[in-house]
Amino acid sequence: MTTLLFMFFFFRPVMFVDIGWLVFGLNVTEVFAIFATGILIIAFILRAIAAKTVNISIVDFFLFSFVIWVLFIYLLYFDRSHIKDAAKFVLPFITYFVLKNVITSIKDYSRFIKFMLIGYAIPILGSTFLIVQGKGLYTVLFWNNLARFCGVYTNPHNLGHCMSLYLMLLVIYAVICAKYEDLVPLPKQRLFFVFSLMISIFALYCLYKSYVRTCFLGFICFVYYYLFRGNKKLLALLTGIMGVLLVLSAAVLYTIFFDMVDAAKGPDKSQFGSGRPTIWMHNIEEFAAQPLDGILAGVGVGNISTHIKSRKQVGDMWNSHNDFLDVLTQTGIIGFFLFVAFQFCLFQKIRLLEGKERYVFLALFLTVTFMNFVSNSYVTRFGLGQMFYAVLAYIELPEHKVRRQQKLEAVKDEADRIIEGRGRL
Repeated sequence: MTTLLFMFFFFRPVMFVDIGWLVFGLNVTEVFAIFATGILIIAFILRAIAAKTVNISIVDFFLFSFVIWVLFIYLLYFDRSHIKDAAKFVLPFITYFVLKNVITSIKDYSRFIKFMLIGYAIPILGSTFLIVQGKGLYTVLFWNNLARFCGVYTNPHNLGHCMSLYLMLLVIYAVICAKYEDLVPLPKQRLFFVFSLMISIFALYCLYKSYVRTCFLGFICFVYYYLFRGNKKLLALLTGIMGVLLVLSAAVLYTIFFDMVDAAKGPDKSQFGSGRPTIWMHNIEEFAAQPLDGILAGVGVGNISTHIKSRKQVGDMWNSHNDFLDVLTQTGIIGFFLFVAFQFCLFQKIRLLEGKERYVFLALFLTVTFMNFVSNSYVTRFGLGQMFYAVLAYIELPEHKVRRQQKLEAVKDEADRIIEGRGRL
C-alpha cells in the first residue's frame, strides 16, 4: 500500500507533461488521473480492511452529496453532459476522502509530499530547458507581442498553475518540518531543501514566462497572507523590495496587464481581465433564463459552447473563466450549494490547526479559492485539483485528533494540580 502511495505522489506532477498521446480521446494527464484514483481506492480498501475503521466527518457528507448529485444530473441529462467533465468534479473529491483515510500520520504525509516535490523537478527542469532554448512556445499575443510559453505542458495556464502550486507546496513542507522536528528533523532535510530551493528558482522563471496573471496574483496572495499572519517584519521587508521592483518594471507590468489597466482607465469596464465581466454577465443571464429544472440542476455537466457538438446544446454557455460560475451553471443551485458547503467545511477544518501550519494551509485554501473565482483553475483542471486535495488531506489526519486530545488532557491535569494546590493552602 505504501508503494502505491509513493507512486501516486511522485508521478502525479510528472504526468502533467504533454507527450501528445491520446487514449480513447483522453490525454495522458486525464488517463493518469483516472488510473491514479483507482490506485488510491485500492489502497483505501486495503487500509479499511486492516484498520477496520474509516475516518468520516461532516466534510464527507457534503463531499459525497456533491459527487452523487453530479452523477445523478449526468445520468438525468445524459444527452447534453460529458463524462470527462463529470469526472473532473468527482475524482479530486474522492482523492481527498481516500488519502485522509490511508495516510495516518504526519510523518508519512511529509514523506509523500517530499516525493511529490521530487517528482515536480522533472517537468520544471524540462520546461526550463525548453524555454531557455526558445522552444515550448505556445503563442505570441497580437496586441502586445508577448511570447507565452508552455514548456512541457499543454498550455501556459497548466504551466503557470503547476509552478505556483509547487512553490506553495514547498512552503507547506518547510512549515511542517519546522513544527514537527521530532518527526521530520529539519537539519536532516538540508540537502533536500537546497535542491528544492534551486528548483524553485527555475519554477519562478517558468511561472514568469507563462504570463498567467491569475497565478501571479494568486501566489502573491499566498505569500502575503502567510507572512501577515506569521512574520510581519519579513512582510514589510518584502513589500519594500516589491515596491522598488514594481517601479523598475512598470513597462513590463503594463505589457502583461495592459487590458486591465486600459479598462480601468476607460469608461468601458466590460473588457477588464480579458472580458470577464461580459462573460460572467452573459452566463448568468443564460442561466437565469433556464426553466426551473435548469435552475435547480444546471444545463448539464460540461454543456458549454466551446465543446465539440457531440451532445445536445442547451442554452449558450461560454467558458466562464470562473470555476464557481461553472459549478453553478452546470450543476445548478443545488450542486452549487453542496460545493460551497464542502469548501466551507474544509475551511473550518483548517481553522482547527494550530500555529503556522494553520496559517500556511489557510493561505493555500484562500489562494485556490481566489484563483477558482477569477479563472479556470482547480476545478476545470482536475489533475491540478487532484494534487490540491491530496495536499489538503493533511487537515484531517487522525494524528491531529490525538494531539489535540493530549493537549486538552494536559491542560486539564494542570488545572487539577493548581486547584489541588490552592486547596492545601
